[in-house]
Amino acid sequence: MILHARAWVLLALGFCYAARGDEECMVPHPSNENWTLEGAELQYKLLRFYQNQGPPPLEEVFLSTQNLTTEVQEKLMGECPGLLITSFLVLAEAQLPISRRRSDEALAKEALQSYRAAAAAVASGDDRERQVHMVICHCRESLDWLQGPSFYVPKKGAAVDVFIYEKCNFETNLALSQKFRSVSRIIVDDQGMRRDECSGYLRHLIDHYQDPADYTFFFQADAEDHMHFGYLSLVLKSIEQHALTSAFVHLNYPRLITSMSPCRAEVFRQLFDRYPGRNLGSYCCAQFMVSKERLLANPLERYQRMQQMLFSDSPAECHDIPGHSTLCLMFEVYWHVLFGEPDVLPLRSENSQLQLFLRIRDLENESYLPQGSMYLKLASERE
Repeated sequence: MILHARAWVLLALGFCYAARGDEECMVPHPSNENWTLEGAELQYKLLRFYQNQGPPPLEEVFLSTQNLTTEVQEKLMGECPGLLITSFLVLAEAQLPISRRRSDEALAKEALQSYRAAAAAVASGDDRERQVHMVICHCRESLDWLQGPSFYVPKKGAAVDVFIYEKCNFETNLALSQKFRSVSRIIVDDQGMRRDECSGYLRHLIDHYQDPADYTFFFQADAEDHMHFGYLSLVLKSIEQHALTSAFVHLNYPRLITSMSPCRAEVFRQLFDRYPGRNLGSYCCAQFMVSKERLLANPLERYQRMQQMLFSDSPAECHDIPGHSTLCLMFEVYWHVLFGEPDVLPLRSENSQLQLFLRIRDLENESYLPQGSMYLKLASERE
Protein backbone atom coordinates (compact mmCIF):
# COMPACT_ATOMS: atom_id res chain seq x y z
CA MET A 1 0.00 0.00 0.00
CA ILE A 2 1.34 3.46 -0.94
CA LEU A 3 0.47 6.25 1.49
CA HIS A 4 0.37 9.96 0.72
CA ALA A 5 3.26 11.85 2.34
CA ARG A 6 0.95 13.52 4.84
CA ALA A 7 -0.50 10.15 5.79
CA TRP A 8 2.90 8.95 6.94
CA VAL A 9 3.19 11.81 9.39
CA LEU A 10 -0.37 11.25 10.55
CA LEU A 11 0.44 7.57 11.00
CA ALA A 12 3.49 8.32 13.13
CA LEU A 13 1.98 11.16 15.13
CA GLY A 14 -1.63 10.18 15.23
CA PHE A 15 -2.14 6.44 15.39
CA CYS A 16 -1.96 6.60 19.17
CA TYR A 17 -5.10 8.74 19.34
CA ALA A 18 -7.24 6.08 17.70
CA ALA A 19 -6.11 3.59 20.32
CA ARG A 20 -6.54 5.89 23.30
CA GLY A 21 -9.88 7.46 22.57
CA ASP A 22 -10.30 10.98 23.95
CA GLU A 23 -6.91 11.27 25.66
CA GLU A 24 -4.93 14.30 24.46
CA CYS A 25 -1.35 13.11 24.95
CA MET A 26 -0.14 15.99 27.11
CA VAL A 27 3.59 16.64 27.61
CA PRO A 28 4.27 18.29 30.99
CA HIS A 29 6.95 20.90 31.50
CA PRO A 30 9.88 19.43 33.49
CA SER A 31 9.90 22.23 36.10
CA ASN A 32 6.56 24.06 35.92
CA GLU A 33 3.35 22.11 36.35
CA ASN A 34 1.32 24.98 34.90
CA TRP A 35 2.90 24.56 31.45
CA THR A 36 2.01 21.71 29.12
CA LEU A 37 2.33 20.87 25.44
CA GLU A 38 -0.62 19.31 23.64
CA GLY A 39 0.23 16.47 21.29
CA ALA A 40 -2.31 17.73 18.75
CA GLU A 41 -0.53 21.10 18.58
CA LEU A 42 2.85 19.48 18.00
CA GLN A 43 1.34 17.17 15.39
CA TYR A 44 -0.05 20.17 13.50
CA LYS A 45 3.24 22.10 13.62
CA LEU A 46 5.30 19.11 12.50
CA LEU A 47 2.98 18.55 9.55
CA ARG A 48 3.33 22.17 8.44
CA PHE A 49 7.10 22.06 8.83
CA TYR A 50 7.59 18.91 6.75
CA GLN A 51 5.32 20.30 4.06
CA ASN A 52 7.36 23.57 3.97
CA GLN A 53 4.38 25.55 5.20
CA GLY A 54 5.62 26.54 8.63
CA PRO A 55 8.68 26.88 10.87
CA PRO A 56 10.26 23.91 12.66
CA PRO A 57 8.76 23.50 16.14
CA LEU A 58 12.18 23.36 17.80
CA GLU A 59 11.02 24.65 21.20
CA GLU A 60 8.20 22.10 21.33
CA VAL A 61 10.53 19.30 20.24
CA PHE A 62 13.05 20.10 22.95
CA LEU A 63 10.28 20.27 25.56
CA SER A 64 8.93 16.85 24.53
CA THR A 65 12.34 15.13 24.57
CA GLN A 66 14.50 16.79 27.24
CA ASN A 67 14.59 16.31 31.02
CA LEU A 68 11.59 14.00 31.11
CA THR A 69 11.27 11.60 34.00
CA THR A 70 11.16 7.87 33.33
CA GLU A 71 7.52 7.85 34.36
CA VAL A 72 6.61 10.59 31.85
CA GLN A 73 8.59 8.91 29.06
CA GLU A 74 6.82 5.59 29.64
CA LYS A 75 3.45 7.33 29.70
CA LEU A 76 4.14 9.13 26.42
CA MET A 77 5.45 5.98 24.74
CA GLY A 78 2.24 4.23 25.70
CA GLU A 79 -0.10 7.03 24.65
CA CYS A 80 1.62 8.61 21.65
CA PRO A 81 4.88 6.94 20.59
CA GLY A 82 4.76 8.69 17.22
CA LEU A 83 5.13 12.05 18.94
CA LEU A 84 8.28 11.00 20.77
CA ILE A 85 9.78 9.18 17.78
CA THR A 86 9.31 12.12 15.42
CA SER A 87 10.47 14.63 18.02
CA PHE A 88 13.68 12.70 18.60
CA LEU A 89 14.33 12.61 14.86
CA VAL A 90 13.86 16.38 14.52
CA LEU A 91 16.19 16.80 17.49
CA ALA A 92 18.79 14.54 15.86
CA GLU A 93 18.64 16.49 12.59
CA ALA A 94 19.02 19.78 14.45
CA GLN A 95 22.09 18.43 16.28
CA LEU A 96 23.66 16.77 13.26
CA PRO A 97 25.68 19.72 11.84
CA ILE A 98 27.16 20.61 15.25
CA SER A 99 27.40 17.21 16.97
CA ARG A 100 27.35 13.88 15.11
CA ARG A 101 26.92 11.74 18.19
CA ARG A 102 23.12 11.77 18.07
CA SER A 103 21.35 9.41 15.68
CA ASP A 104 17.78 8.13 15.84
CA GLU A 105 15.32 6.34 13.62
CA ALA A 106 11.66 7.17 13.07
CA LEU A 107 8.46 5.77 11.62
CA ALA A 108 7.46 9.07 10.03
CA LYS A 109 8.45 8.83 6.36
CA GLU A 110 8.88 12.57 5.78
CA ALA A 111 10.88 12.98 8.99
CA LEU A 112 13.15 10.09 8.02
CA GLN A 113 13.64 11.43 4.50
CA SER A 114 14.49 14.88 5.85
CA TYR A 115 16.99 13.42 8.31
CA ARG A 116 18.60 11.25 5.64
CA ALA A 117 18.94 14.24 3.30
CA ALA A 118 20.61 16.26 6.06
CA ALA A 119 22.92 13.36 6.93
CA ALA A 120 23.89 12.91 3.27
CA ALA A 121 24.68 16.61 2.93
CA VAL A 122 26.89 16.51 6.01
CA ALA A 123 28.62 13.30 4.91
CA SER A 124 29.40 14.73 1.47
CA GLY A 125 31.92 17.18 2.94
CA ASP A 126 35.64 16.50 2.65
CA ASP A 127 38.35 16.79 5.30
CA ARG A 128 39.99 19.84 3.74
CA GLU A 129 40.57 22.68 6.18
CA ARG A 130 37.95 25.36 5.61
CA GLN A 131 39.13 28.91 4.96
CA VAL A 132 37.15 31.58 6.80
CA HIS A 133 37.36 35.36 6.36
CA MET A 134 35.90 37.70 8.97
CA VAL A 135 35.43 41.22 7.59
CA ILE A 136 34.96 43.98 10.18
CA CYS A 137 34.22 47.63 9.38
CA HIS A 138 35.68 49.66 12.21
CA CYS A 139 35.94 53.27 13.33
CA ARG A 140 36.63 53.76 17.04
CA GLU A 141 34.40 51.08 18.57
CA SER A 142 35.70 48.50 21.02
CA LEU A 143 36.56 45.16 19.47
CA ASP A 144 36.84 43.36 22.79
CA TRP A 145 33.98 41.11 21.71
CA LEU A 146 36.38 39.33 19.36
CA GLN A 147 38.33 38.12 22.39
CA GLY A 148 35.36 37.57 24.67
CA PRO A 149 34.16 34.13 25.80
CA SER A 150 30.89 34.44 23.89
CA PHE A 151 32.60 34.77 20.51
CA TYR A 152 33.21 31.23 19.30
CA VAL A 153 36.23 30.52 17.10
CA PRO A 154 36.65 27.08 15.48
CA LYS A 155 39.31 25.04 17.24
CA LYS A 156 39.88 22.63 14.38
CA GLY A 157 38.90 22.07 10.79
CA ALA A 158 38.97 25.75 9.87
CA ALA A 159 41.48 28.60 9.63
CA VAL A 160 40.13 32.06 10.42
CA ASP A 161 41.63 35.28 9.05
CA VAL A 162 40.35 38.64 10.31
CA PHE A 163 40.32 41.76 8.14
CA ILE A 164 39.70 45.04 9.97
CA TYR A 165 38.76 47.82 7.57
CA GLU A 166 39.61 51.06 9.35
CA LYS A 167 37.22 53.90 8.55
CA CYS A 168 38.78 56.45 10.91
CA ASN A 169 42.49 55.51 10.71
CA PHE A 170 42.23 54.15 14.25
CA GLU A 171 45.07 52.08 15.70
CA THR A 172 43.45 48.72 16.39
CA ASN A 173 45.18 46.36 18.80
CA LEU A 174 46.39 43.51 16.61
CA ALA A 175 47.06 41.22 19.59
CA LEU A 176 43.91 39.49 18.42
CA SER A 177 46.17 37.34 16.25
CA GLN A 178 46.59 34.97 19.20
CA LYS A 179 43.03 33.77 18.60
CA PHE A 180 43.07 33.79 14.79
CA ARG A 181 45.42 32.65 12.07
CA SER A 182 45.99 36.26 11.01
CA VAL A 183 44.67 39.76 11.60
CA SER A 184 45.05 42.41 8.91
CA ARG A 185 44.40 46.14 9.17
CA ILE A 186 43.33 47.96 6.00
CA ILE A 187 42.77 51.72 5.78
CA VAL A 188 39.62 52.80 3.92
CA ASP A 189 39.15 56.39 2.73
CA ASP A 190 35.49 57.37 2.65
CA GLN A 191 36.37 60.75 1.14
CA GLY A 192 34.71 62.91 3.74
CA MET A 193 31.30 61.19 3.80
CA ARG A 194 29.81 58.39 5.89
CA ARG A 195 29.63 55.32 3.73
CA ASP A 196 29.33 52.98 6.73
CA GLU A 197 30.01 49.29 6.19
CA CYS A 198 29.59 49.40 2.41
CA SER A 199 33.05 50.72 1.50
CA GLY A 200 34.76 48.09 3.65
CA TYR A 201 32.57 45.20 2.49
CA LEU A 202 33.02 46.09 -1.18
CA ARG A 203 36.75 46.64 -0.77
CA HIS A 204 37.07 43.09 0.54
CA LEU A 205 34.83 41.59 -2.14
CA ILE A 206 36.89 43.22 -4.87
CA ASP A 207 40.36 42.69 -3.41
CA HIS A 208 39.73 39.01 -2.62
CA TYR A 209 37.61 38.06 -5.60
CA GLN A 210 40.45 35.94 -7.00
CA ASP A 211 41.12 34.19 -3.67
CA PRO A 212 37.85 34.08 -1.71
CA ALA A 213 37.49 32.06 1.46
CA ASP A 214 35.12 29.11 1.69
CA TYR A 215 32.99 31.26 3.99
CA THR A 216 33.11 35.03 4.48
CA PHE A 217 31.51 36.74 7.48
CA PHE A 218 30.67 40.44 7.30
CA PHE A 219 30.46 42.28 10.63
CA GLN A 220 29.82 45.76 11.95
CA ALA A 221 32.25 46.91 14.63
CA ASP A 222 29.38 46.79 17.15
CA ALA A 223 28.43 43.29 16.05
CA GLU A 224 26.89 42.20 19.33
CA ASP A 225 24.33 45.04 19.21
CA HIS A 226 22.61 43.39 16.25
CA MET A 227 22.98 39.63 16.69
CA HIS A 228 23.14 36.86 19.26
CA PHE A 229 26.59 35.30 19.57
CA GLY A 230 24.88 32.00 20.32
CA TYR A 231 23.41 31.96 16.81
CA LEU A 232 26.77 32.89 15.29
CA SER A 233 28.41 30.06 17.22
CA LEU A 234 26.04 27.56 15.60
CA VAL A 235 27.22 28.65 12.16
CA LEU A 236 30.89 28.52 13.18
CA LYS A 237 30.57 25.13 14.90
CA SER A 238 28.99 23.65 11.77
CA ILE A 239 31.93 24.98 9.73
CA GLU A 240 34.27 23.39 12.26
CA GLN A 241 32.47 20.08 11.68
CA HIS A 242 32.57 20.59 7.86
CA ALA A 243 28.78 20.38 7.96
CA LEU A 244 27.54 23.81 6.86
CA THR A 245 25.63 23.56 3.59
CA SER A 246 23.61 26.79 3.83
CA ALA A 247 25.07 29.25 1.33
CA PHE A 248 23.79 32.49 2.88
CA VAL A 249 22.93 33.14 6.52
CA HIS A 250 21.79 36.52 7.79
CA LEU A 251 23.10 36.81 11.33
CA ASN A 252 21.07 39.68 12.78
CA TYR A 253 17.72 39.58 14.54
CA PRO A 254 16.00 43.01 14.14
CA ARG A 255 13.71 42.82 11.12
CA LEU A 256 13.32 45.74 8.72
CA ILE A 257 9.85 46.78 7.58
CA THR A 258 9.25 45.30 4.13
CA SER A 259 8.77 48.28 1.84
CA MET A 260 9.52 49.98 -1.47
CA SER A 261 10.34 53.54 -2.56
CA PRO A 262 11.28 55.21 -5.86
CA CYS A 263 14.87 55.61 -4.62
CA ARG A 264 15.14 51.99 -3.50
CA ALA A 265 13.70 50.72 -6.78
CA GLU A 266 15.98 52.84 -8.96
CA VAL A 267 19.17 51.94 -7.10
CA PHE A 268 18.12 48.29 -7.32
CA ARG A 269 17.58 48.63 -11.09
CA GLN A 270 21.01 50.18 -11.61
CA LEU A 271 22.63 47.38 -9.64
CA PHE A 272 20.74 44.30 -10.88
CA ASP A 273 19.54 45.47 -14.32
CA ARG A 274 15.94 44.76 -13.32
CA TYR A 275 13.32 46.29 -11.09
CA PRO A 276 12.63 44.56 -7.78
CA GLY A 277 9.42 42.78 -6.96
CA ARG A 278 6.62 44.51 -5.15
CA ASN A 279 8.68 44.82 -1.95
CA LEU A 280 12.14 44.29 -0.51
CA GLY A 281 12.65 42.84 2.95
CA SER A 282 15.49 41.63 5.14
CA TYR A 283 17.02 41.82 8.58
CA CYS A 284 18.60 45.01 9.83
CA CYS A 285 22.15 46.18 9.86
CA ALA A 286 23.99 44.06 7.26
CA GLN A 287 25.76 41.23 9.07
CA PHE A 288 25.80 37.89 7.28
CA MET A 289 27.76 34.86 6.10
CA VAL A 290 28.27 34.08 2.41
CA SER A 291 29.70 30.95 0.85
CA LYS A 292 32.42 31.04 -1.77
CA GLU A 293 30.02 29.76 -4.41
CA ARG A 294 27.49 32.53 -3.80
CA LEU A 295 30.21 35.17 -3.72
CA LEU A 296 31.61 34.06 -7.08
CA ALA A 297 28.14 33.79 -8.62
CA ASN A 298 28.39 37.54 -9.17
CA PRO A 299 30.89 38.81 -11.74
CA LEU A 300 33.64 41.03 -10.36
CA GLU A 301 32.21 43.89 -12.41
CA ARG A 302 29.07 43.93 -10.25
CA TYR A 303 31.04 44.56 -7.08
CA GLN A 304 33.05 47.21 -8.90
CA ARG A 305 29.82 48.82 -10.09
CA MET A 306 28.51 48.91 -6.53
CA GLN A 307 31.72 50.57 -5.36
CA GLN A 308 31.51 53.16 -8.15
CA MET A 309 27.87 53.85 -7.31
CA LEU A 310 28.77 54.24 -3.63
CA PHE A 311 31.20 57.06 -4.43
CA SER A 312 28.91 58.74 -6.98
CA ASP A 313 25.85 60.99 -6.72
CA SER A 314 22.55 59.40 -5.77
CA PRO A 315 19.82 59.00 -8.41
CA ALA A 316 17.33 61.85 -8.75
CA GLU A 317 14.68 59.66 -7.08
CA CYS A 318 16.61 59.78 -3.79
CA HIS A 319 16.60 62.40 -1.06
CA ASP A 320 20.08 62.48 0.47
CA ILE A 321 20.94 62.95 4.12
CA PRO A 322 23.78 65.51 4.32
CA GLY A 323 27.11 63.82 4.98
CA HIS A 324 25.66 60.30 4.68
CA SER A 325 25.68 57.95 1.71
CA THR A 326 22.14 57.20 0.59
CA LEU A 327 23.48 54.36 -1.56
CA CYS A 328 24.78 52.45 1.47
CA LEU A 329 21.39 52.81 3.15
CA MET A 330 19.84 51.27 0.05
CA PHE A 331 22.42 48.47 -0.13
CA GLU A 332 21.42 47.38 3.38
CA VAL A 333 18.29 45.71 1.99
CA TYR A 334 20.04 44.37 -1.13
CA TRP A 335 22.88 42.27 0.24
CA HIS A 336 20.78 39.10 0.44
CA VAL A 337 19.58 39.60 -3.15
CA LEU A 338 23.17 40.17 -4.27
CA PHE A 339 24.06 36.76 -2.87
CA GLY A 340 21.25 34.77 -4.42
CA GLU A 341 18.29 35.11 -2.04
CA PRO A 342 14.76 36.26 -3.01
CA ASP A 343 13.84 39.94 -2.91
CA VAL A 344 12.02 39.43 0.38
CA LEU A 345 14.26 37.30 2.59
CA PRO A 346 12.00 34.88 4.52
CA LEU A 347 11.96 34.82 8.28
CA ARG A 348 14.73 32.42 9.25
CA SER A 349 12.27 30.07 10.94
CA GLU A 350 10.31 29.84 7.66
CA ASN A 351 13.33 29.77 5.33
CA SER A 352 13.46 26.23 3.93
CA GLN A 353 16.85 27.00 2.32
CA LEU A 354 18.45 27.11 5.76
CA GLN A 355 19.51 23.94 7.52
CA LEU A 356 17.17 22.93 10.31
CA PHE A 357 19.50 23.88 13.14
CA LEU A 358 19.56 27.51 11.91
CA ARG A 359 15.79 27.95 11.62
CA ILE A 360 15.19 29.43 15.05
CA ARG A 361 12.33 31.71 16.04
CA ASP A 362 12.81 35.46 15.79
CA LEU A 363 11.78 36.21 19.35
CA GLU A 364 12.68 39.91 19.07
CA ASN A 365 10.34 40.28 16.07
CA GLU A 366 7.29 38.65 17.65
CA SER A 367 4.41 40.48 19.25
CA TYR A 368 3.46 39.64 22.83
CA LEU A 369 -0.32 39.64 22.84
CA PRO A 370 -2.72 38.67 25.64
CA GLN A 371 -4.10 35.16 25.74
CA GLY A 372 -7.30 34.48 23.88
CA SER A 373 -8.60 36.03 20.67
CA MET A 374 -9.71 39.66 20.68
CA TYR A 375 -10.76 39.23 17.05
CA LEU A 376 -13.00 36.28 17.89
CA LYS A 377 -14.53 38.11 20.84
CA LEU A 378 -15.30 41.30 18.90
CA ALA A 379 -16.40 39.56 15.72
CA SER A 380 -18.72 37.15 17.51
CA GLU A 381 -20.40 39.95 19.48
CA ARG A 382 -21.27 41.98 16.39
CA GLU A 383 -24.84 41.85 15.24
